Amino acid sequence: MKHLVFGLLISSLSLLPLAASADHPPKRLLRNFMAFSQLGETGKLAEFDVNVAVYGARPSAAVTAVPNAALDQIFADKFNLAAIVLKGDEVVYERYNSEKNIDSNTLLMGMSMSKTAAAAAVGALLCDGKIKSLDDKAGAYSSFLKTIPHGDVSIKNILQMNSGVSPIGRSDEKRFNRKARGVAKFAGAADVRGALAFYKLAARTAGQEVNYHSSDTLALSVLVEDIAGKPLSDVFHQHIFQKFTGDGYMHWTADQSGTTVTFSDLVMTAKDWARFGRFIMTERRNNTCLGAFFSEGMQNAVATPKPDRKYGYQSWVYQVGGQPAFVFQGHGGQFLVLNDANDTVLLTLSFNESYAAGNLFKDIARFAEKLDLSLPH
Repeated sequence: MKHLVFGLLISSLSLLPLAASADHPPKRLLRNFMAFSQLGETGKLAEFDVNVAVYGARPSAAVTAVPNAALDQIFADKFNLAAIVLKGDEVVYERYNSEKNIDSNTLLMGMSMSKTAAAAAVGALLCDGKIKSLDDKAGAYSSFLKTIPHGDVSIKNILQMNSGVSPIGRSDEKRFNRKARGVAKFAGAADVRGALAFYKLAARTAGQEVNYHSSDTLALSVLVEDIAGKPLSDVFHQHIFQKFTGDGYMHWTADQSGTTVTFSDLVMTAKDWARFGRFIMTERRNNTCLGAFFSEGMQNAVATPKPDRKYGYQSWVYQVGGQPAFVFQGHGGQFLVLNDANDTVLLTLSFNESYAAGNLFKDIARFAEKLDLSLPH
């Protein structure tokens, strides 16, 4: 089941992935998480109307948890909302922040982990033969993208945040995000294509230097919609989400025309986020078409300003135990670490990355390496 409802968005929210934590103090970020959790049902979150695509019925299953005292020493942090570890297909650790009224039915936004979902929709179209090659220019598939700088860029470069369209840095990203959602001075005028049209010329040649910026992910939203004839959220729900969770619930913000706001805003339960990670891991291991798509992104990941990580197809590649690991990542401490070496998936959803055990952005690989020592064998 899918429908569009209208909601309101907290006026102070800019949700810049990987922005300095000072931009979003923990209490404010927590309020924003709760606002997005309820957006699909209440449609009322302060003063701005936004669209959201809603799929399925809100979860009401029996509440679950799987304790592990050793892992609690890392993840039972005051800033943690939910943490899940899968060993193979088994949930071996599952905890929720009961003090914040979080449980296994709570809907949680993945912040920039949503970008990996956007990439999965692109991969689905590639596997269906609707995209012939990732080396094709985006403008070959989208009449709109053909009119802006992204149209002259390969789909692969857009997936890798390597389009060259945005100037280095993210000082203008807040404007893109607000225009796409229709908040602040863009209230009532949510327009993903209008945001992309801010750039009249590319800043540099594509493929020269990665710039992590929401505009590339928004371009993927338009690309998928123009190919499929329906929003990217529909493509993700049909071709990806239903494969790992069946008739589960998700919602994803959209602009006034229904175009998905892809750089963030995908909401589902923590367990479904973990299942999504396991799904990608399994697809890669089985060398399915979608798995090969993401494996290619890992193998050809490009260098970033962060020396300890590279960037693949709207996802990160960290070194975990000396081996490359596929990582979803989002502002505030949202992580899905797929560790092939010990067959684990680690999910942590947080409203601040500064855990007592260490900063997640600095230490998440180390935490993932430790999992096998704390799990039953």
